[in-house]
Amino acid sequence: MKTKEKNTEKLVKVPQAGVLSLVADKIKNKVLFPEKVERIKQYLKSTEVAK
Repeated sequence: MKTKEKNTEKLVKVPQAGVLSLVADKIKNKVLFPEKVERIKQYLKSTEVAK
């Protein structure tokens, strides 16, 4: 006997391009990997530009 049966249905159909656009807007101008960015900045400080 099944007492708590849930029937879940999709509420909204959103195209993949739309979802990607929403995600891109959310993460715009955010640093996703701050440790790597800091390590790269330190590395670039110690390098010399060849002419």
